[in-house]
Amino acid sequence: MEEPQVKRLSNFSVRLRLIFSVIGVFVGVSVGCVFAAHYKNYHVALWGLLSGLSAAIALGVTIAYMKQVWDSYPLRLKRFMLLGCFIQLTGVCGFVAYLVLAISKNQGLVIYGEGYYLTCVWCFMTWKWGLALLLYSRRYLNSYAERECILQSECPVSGKGFYSTT
Repeated sequence: MEEPQVKRLSNFSVRLRLIFSVIGVFVGVSVGCVFAAHYKNYHVALWGLLSGLSAAIALGVTIAYMKQVWDSYPLRLKRFMLLGCFIQLTGVCGFVAYLVLAISKNQGLVIYGEGYYLTCVWCFMTWKWGLALLLYSRRYLNSYAERECILQSECPVSGKGFYSTT
């Protein structure tokens, strides 16, 4: 008996994820370089680079899905889901911290030097890419869970079966 194929996402949605991730990597690295070199705003530069790195990880997960790398051991996607959660937590903590700093210092929109409101924007972008990494990994893992439930007829997709490590 042949093993059922994994229900794949549509090519359009995967390509859209690829395009958005490439744009995210490019913009994050560009912001990091420009704000560090020209504006001397190292807070924005650091968060821009972190956002670009998060987009690069999401891009890597999507490319690995397209090349069917996860077929051999799809539970590795759980690690990327966890990483996405940590990136989200970092982005939220940074957003709150820089917002409190900007308000407490009564700061306006400052581009040169320590501009905390612009840093909030890039903390949000880092949070967004953490969410994207979590959602991409979760969707790819669910496509493998659907295949596993076909093999084990009593396993519902939303149940424990595939996700348990025992």
